[in-house]
Amino acid sequence: MLKGFQSAVNLRKWDLGLRPTLLAVSGGVDSVVMARLFALAGFPFVMAHMNFGLRGRESADDAQFVADLAKELGVECIVEKGDVKGYRRQNGVSVQMAARDLRYDFFRRLMQERGLERLATAHHADDNLEHFFVYLYRGNMDVAWRGIWAEQGDVIRPMLGYRKEALILMAQEQGWVWREDGTNQGIDYLRNKVRHALMPALDEFVAEFYQISQQVQALDTEGKALAEAVWMEECGEGWISQGYLGRCSGENRNPFYRHLQQHLMGLGFSKSQVDQALTSRQIGSRFTSEGYILWIGRMGWSVLSKELVSPSAIAIEWGEGEWTWGDLRLVIERVAVAEFGSEAYYFADALVGKSVVIRSWVNGDVIVGFGGGSQKLSDVFVNQKIEPWAKDYVAVMTCSEGILCAVEVKRSNLYRVEETDGYCWRLRWLHK
Repeated sequence: MLKGFQSAVNLRKWDLGLRPTLLAVSGGVDSVVMARLFALAGFPFVMAHMNFGLRGRESADDAQFVADLAKELGVECIVEKGDVKGYRRQNGVSVQMAARDLRYDFFRRLMQERGLERLATAHHADDNLEHFFVYLYRGNMDVAWRGIWAEQGDVIRPMLGYRKEALILMAQEQGWVWREDGTNQGIDYLRNKVRHALMPALDEFVAEFYQISQQVQALDTEGKALAEAVWMEECGEGWISQGYLGRCSGENRNPFYRHLQQHLMGLGFSKSQVDQALTSRQIGSRFTSEGYILWIGRMGWSVLSKELVSPSAIAIEWGEGEWTWGDLRLVIERVAVAEFGSEAYYFADALVGKSVVIRSWVNGDVIVGFGGGSQKLSDVFVNQKIEPWAKDYVAVMTCSEGILCAVEVKRSNLYRVEETDGYCWRLRWLHK
């Protein structure tokens, strides 16, 4: 595996031997093997571990294990404690989102302080397929097919081509020990449900999907093709009604461009429109045919049927129940504050009985963050890289005091849950 690891690194021209890399090490088998391969390859590195303290003694033991591993390998290790509960109270996010934000803030700070140019995480091929199903469930097809980036800015994932079972086998053969996180065995989170319910039956597709995702990334990174065009012939005309995304080169010799041009002209767009769209760099520009709209988005082009309209506004009284808005099923339930989880927003008990409207974004909408500052919702969409056409399909929940949240985008500071509260209201959302 060492030779394969070195070859993969050299192929990507990362030059890891020239300057130290920050390694995110949890103590699990994935990050332990990564750290040991870095050491065996002679690549300089620094290890970083964040202790969230969510599992009591086990969390402390993980941190000590990582520190001991760094000492054995003769490298520096920085361990920091993260206050997930405090961060959740201040920002109204789930445990997973809070942990991720704190972890990457920690990594970024370390990189700046130590002058480190790269961060390496230990995502592997099984994570890549899990990523596909998570984003497929969320309806984000472009991110699903693209998979996890092997290189994303200053973040690299050198283990992405390896199966989890191969990492375990190598660790066992070499006598390397690692830590097991018991929370990975539960099914409280969407990713864990995918891991335990779907992945065992899809074992043979892990390596195949890794190859597919790398091809899609290469097409997208080079800007030479519309990645989803590969699947268009199999998916059929119905796929267009949901829209598709991608980038494409204007070179007529590119077969993907010719395929796309032919397909769009079949939808009523003129060759001139296709050529203009291809050269446009103005995010939000759009071209119309008799039945479709072609948008220029941040991730590439989007084609939507004119028959698609944003859902109509609905009014509800805040309390326990379920409501459908477009393709979202919104679930409101009263829970103990201790039951904070993922994929949800939480609101104070005082919101019960209030009139709430669920609607699309409108120009001029303003949302007030947990820090007290107000921001135009349109600016939030830009910062979150929401595609121009998708803004009308974000569920905005408002009450008489203002915007409560833009579902899956941002929670406001209205009716925030306080540390002294025993119960609160949880808003969950599910895609049909």
